[in-house]
Amino acid sequence: MFTVAERQPADQPFTSTLGETEYLCWFLHRHLDFRRQEVEAVLGTAAVPQPRPVHWRQPYGACDVSPFWYIGLRSEAEALALTERCMIARGIYEIWGEGDDMAELQRSIETCAAEKMAPWCSPEVSFKVAVDGWGQALTQDQQVELIEQLAFLPFKGRVNLKRPDVIFHLIVARRQENTGLPEVPHRFYFGREVASSKRNAIVKRYALPNRRYLGPTSMDTEMAFIMCNQAQVRKGMLVWDPFVGTGSILVAAAHLGAQTFGTDIDIRVIKWGKKDPAGCPVDIWSNFSDYGLTAPAGLLRADVHSPPFRGNLQNIFGAIVCDPPYGVRAGGTKMEPKPRESQLNPIDHIPSTTPYPLSECLWDLLDLAARLLIPGARLVYFLPSIPHLYQANLLPSHPALEMVANSEQILTQRYSRRLITMRKVAQHDPAAAAAHLRAIQSSLHTLDEIASSVWQPRQEEPTGDGIANVEKRRYRSKLV
Repeated sequence: MFTVAERQPADQPFTSTLGETEYLCWFLHRHLDFRRQEVEAVLGTAAVPQPRPVHWRQPYGACDVSPFWYIGLRSEAEALALTERCMIARGIYEIWGEGDDMAELQRSIETCAAEKMAPWCSPEVSFKVAVDGWGQALTQDQQVELIEQLAFLPFKGRVNLKRPDVIFHLIVARRQENTGLPEVPHRFYFGREVASSKRNAIVKRYALPNRRYLGPTSMDTEMAFIMCNQAQVRKGMLVWDPFVGTGSILVAAAHLGAQTFGTDIDIRVIKWGKKDPAGCPVDIWSNFSDYGLTAPAGLLRADVHSPPFRGNLQNIFGAIVCDPPYGVRAGGTKMEPKPRESQLNPIDHIPSTTPYPLSECLWDLLDLAARLLIPGARLVYFLPSIPHLYQANLLPSHPALEMVANSEQILTQRYSRRLITMRKVAQHDPAAAAAHLRAIQSSLHTLDEIASSVWQPRQEEPTGDGIANVEKRRYRSKLV
């Protein structure tokens, strides 16, 4: 899969030995810890089975939370494929120049290679110039004034505002006070739009408020697609969600062309469903039919602790993507041992359940993934986290799985969750897995304290040295 190359400093020119061209990747200001990881995973999806490193260059000012990062791509087709799927990348641009002000921007553009500009400045090419502000809202008059200052550009084609052959962007990064945005240096960028994100159409189509079958923990549409991107879900792949709930993750996987399969311990969710506001019965199948997506290959009431698969079954899933129950919004349960066969009624018997500690749940999930994923495939799941208690060395691990990405999503001032991405790097060995479990048993049990820690009164949180009550990044009243 893709590996992350060491980031090149902002004050050095882009260098690559892979025949790459440097482009500007403009990110949305959301899910800051997910941005580069999602891009790398999406590019890796197309690169399977020929991995190569992803080269990034730090943005101007060396600000890691800046939305403007330079990336090396082999072709514009890669840029188009990236924006078809990415949820956080707003667009990819071929930059002709940049500067602290318009005068420096002009000098930079005038040094741009003629062979880069010539194809887009011919009389046959119609164009449009869009002015985009980051950190401020630009009035129409301000936009017109800025466009007029670009009169030095050697355009010979006609302006077409509705259907131009090419769109140029003047990006003005100038942060206003009290916006919650990071301290990104003022900067002007000008260049050609290579690819524009399709995320808005995807999020609008699958928006949860318009979905007929939902539950209290249905995965947010944007995050469901980010999870599937991290898992490198692609056409024809078999994707399993062990905690399927109302199927939000599988809907995203089906949109990407995967065959889907789901299990859940709650029979009410996967079989009985409920009634929509119009009084019509709905269930998981309804969500797929409403969207015109291929229905799941199967939905089973099943327990991750006692899975229904044959003991010798291995290497069948192309990805496992899920949101395990971790006792904050919804508790976890597992099936109790079955009673004697003579006591079972095969028609209406539903096994009872018992509380399922998070540590046990996650180990069962990792061990199943190590056995059932095909080699090189990915497990993606959410792990709850208390920021002031988090320690990377205590994350669940498995000898057959390798950590690929670990991204934090801040939910409240005192509680977050981490999207963990792991890749299968070895065949499942029961003896090695059992030995590893014994070695990490004590650290795993620390996960069982998370739910109770979330609900502790605030005054019981540790204080001192700035550990507690750390100010979280906010943007438009939301934590990012």
